[in-house]
This record gives sequence, structure tokens and C-alpha cells, in this order.
Amino acid sequence: MYVPKHFEENREEEIKRIIENYPLATLVGNTKNGIVANHIPLLLYKSFNSKKILIGHIARANKLHEELQYDDNVMVIFKSEDAYISPNWYPTRNNKKEHVPTWNYQSVHLYGKISFNNEKNFLLKTVKELTNIFEKSNKKKTDWKMNDVSSEYLSSMLNGIVGFEIIVTKQIAKSKLNQNREKEDVLNVIKELKNNGYPFLSNSMNKL
Repeated sequence: MYVPKHFEENREEEIKRIIENYPLATLVGNTKNGIVANHIPLLLYKSFNSKKILIGHIARANKLHEELQYDDNVMVIFKSEDAYISPNWYPTRNNKKEHVPTWNYQSVHLYGKISFNNEKNFLLKTVKELTNIFEKSNKKKTDWKMNDVSSEYLSSMLNGIVGFEIIVTKQIAKSKLNQNREKEDVLNVIKELKNNGYPFLSNSMNKL
């Protein structure tokens, strides 16, 4: 990913915020059948020996677990809210300053080594962790819980998936948020993004 110096994202809390709010990642691997990409919700599970670990699962019918070997290198892409930025949103344009359109976005690329796991305990842990996060706090009576289904049904569902974890070895993140523009232009872009329904992106710009 091309990342000019002024668009580098090195704030760990912001990277974590992007991953947690936009967990549907693109998992890219170079398999024996060529480069493949899968769209999979992933959870940043924990850090181990200062390494990030991603966990997730795929359908057993997905041949990815057969096409990739243990510890093969993969890339995972998380992308947050994005929006077209019109030159009309820059107040400095009224002072005869020329501008062109652009696109604002944030993206995190994580590189790592993947390993698949069919053990029932690992699958249960993975599904439980994903459910706990994506069903919010599980404190509401309406939240879905794993015990909402029978043990027989849950077992049949677990038989249909393969779990995996990715130990992250490299991280590149980019926040392209008009850092190279005048302050008055940035403030107006934030206002326009809010008005056009981009709360996450406008908040990201406010946090710079």
C-alpha cells in the first residue's frame, strides 16, 4: 500500500478502532491455485509476546484450509468508512486556489502467518468470542447466545466450519484525511461529511 508520510497511521488506538468497527476483513492468500481473497469477519483477539492475533472461521466447504499450508503468509485488509471529497468543499477555492477531487479513507493492512484448527474447543472458543463481540454485551434479553440453540444443532454447525488464527508479523496503516490541506478546508470537509452521513470518517478527522 502506498502511504505518503503525512498519511501514515501509527496510533495503535486508532488502528484498533478501525478493526473493531469494521471487522469484515479481506483475507488474501497466495495458494497453489493462485491468489485468492475471502471476506471474513475477524476478531483482534489478544496480543501474545507483543504479537497481535486475529481469529476467525470459514466454511469447511471453503477450500482455503486445504490450499494454504500451516504458517503460510497471508494479508488481511480492514477498511473503514470512505467518501468522495469534492473541491467545492474547500473554502480556499473561493480565493482562486485550485483544487481537484480526492477520496478520504482509512485502511489497515496486517501481514501474518495463518494456521487452521479443527479442534472442538478451539472452534467453540472462536465462535463464542465472535458472538460475544458482535452481539454486543450479551446483557440484553434479546441478544443471541450460543445456548439459544440445541447442543445437537451447535455441534452440526461446528462440524461445518474450520477455525483459524493469524499471528501478525507486520502492520501498515493509512489515514488519508486531508492532512495536506489548510485548516479551514479540513474543518469544512468535516462538516460536509457529517451532513452527508459519514460519522465515523468525520470523527476520524476530528481526532487528528
